Amino acid sequence: MRTDAQSFLAALTPAVTDADARERFLADPKAVLAAAGLDLPEWFTVTAREGDAAELIITVPALRDPDLDLSDDVLEGVAGGEVSKAIIDGVDWFRSCS
Repeated sequence: MRTDAQSFLAALTPAVTDADARERFLADPKAVLAAAGLDLPEWFTVTAREGDAAELIITVPALRDPDLDLSDDVLEGVAGGEVSKAIIDGVDWFRSCS
């Protein structure tokens, strides 16, 4: 079984070496990541753009009222650590490329 970091690399590597894979990744990065085994929640948005730098941009949503209940989807993702682990692994990978 692949780790999130391995799935991320499996999706990204062809996009930097093959024009068709790059086009697919730019058109629908979330689908390419899913096909490589990175399971992201439905509410998680992924965008890709061309550029010279390898960077990971994380948009932090507005502050929420701590007294409000979180949705089951959000609680499941937090409890499982899937999203946060994917982000941490992605950041570690980008650091290793420097």
